[in-house]
Amino acid sequence: MGIFDIFKKKKTESTFPENELEQCLMRAASEISAQKEFYQKLLWNQLFVLTAGHDASEEGIQTLEKDTTVQFITFEEGQIPVFTSINRIFDKGVIKDEVPYMIIKGQDLFGVAKGATFILNPYSDYGKELIPEEIENLLNGTIYDKIDEQERENKKYQEFNEIFKKAGKRQEGLILLDGYHRKKLNESEKLKLEESIKDFKKCLDMIPDHWQSMILIAKALQRLERHSEALEQLEAALKIELENHSIAMEASLEAMHLKDLDKAIQYSEESLKRRPNDFALLGNHALNLLVAEKDQEAKETIDKAIKLQPRDSVNRNIESMIKDVLLGKRDRPTFEDVIK
Repeated sequence: MGIFDIFKKKKTESTFPENELEQCLMRAASEISAQKEFYQKLLWNQLFVLTAGHDASEEGIQTLEKDTTVQFITFEEGQIPVFTSINRIFDKGVIKDEVPYMIIKGQDLFGVAKGATFILNPYSDYGKELIPEEIENLLNGTIYDKIDEQERENKKYQEFNEIFKKAGKRQEGLILLDGYHRKKLNESEKLKLEESIKDFKKCLDMIPDHWQSMILIAKALQRLERHSEALEQLEAALKIELENHSIAMEASLEAMHLKDLDKAIQYSEESLKRRPNDFALLGNHALNLLVAEKDQEAKETIDKAIKLQPRDSVNRNIESMIKDVLLGKRDRPTFEDVIK
């Protein structure tokens, strides 16, 4: 939830907006730059609040003396409805009859009802909840600092998205998100991937835990055959994103490139923890186990994969390979065989 959260209802015929405060309220819903003006006008403009035990003859602008007690109408959940004009009271025909109300400057109202939650224009197309912390920040002026901070954050994310999009564009046709792109890279394509890495690293400078950038850096490094660096990126992503099975699978493949069997098995096991009944992940893990001379585990794992998907040709080939190794009909596959 942002500092300025507005609720919008289905549009119906209305006189809204009919004053500067309402115009600012509309603009503030989509423009951060308009929020400061809205809060200023909310504080200094006249607001309309429903009252109980108040003589209708006393309607109008009220000056509250010290220790004055005013009984405001409240909703069931305790919020006080407040309106930016008389017509807002009768929006949507929720209130049909005349009701007693008081006109009071925003600053005075918020001072009288300290600690209350208000609902601004509850029946209108544009309305807003005003919580006690927000009102306190408005009264002491710190809300403007918070708006500035939010505006800086929005600009940061806009810049981030532009860089991320540009980096992704550089990688188009040069990487695959699943598996490897086997076509040899020319110098121009290598340069594009290097530039994409630089851009994604800029993204990480802005949002250090953006694991998606880490994965795409790793995919570029894979194609550039910088496998140690690729694995580092994937390992960093694994610590942040705890559910995505593809990251662990990619890390396992990179470990195989580096001839690190322990890590290859560690990460193929991790991929299965994240997605236990994936027949493709089971096949990959079975192959890793076979290379590591853990033959019985390899057989049990591939049997489970075949049971899940009997017609998968890749796993059938792995099954045949495991059987032949166990029977001594073929040599045990090497690291190079696995990453082909």
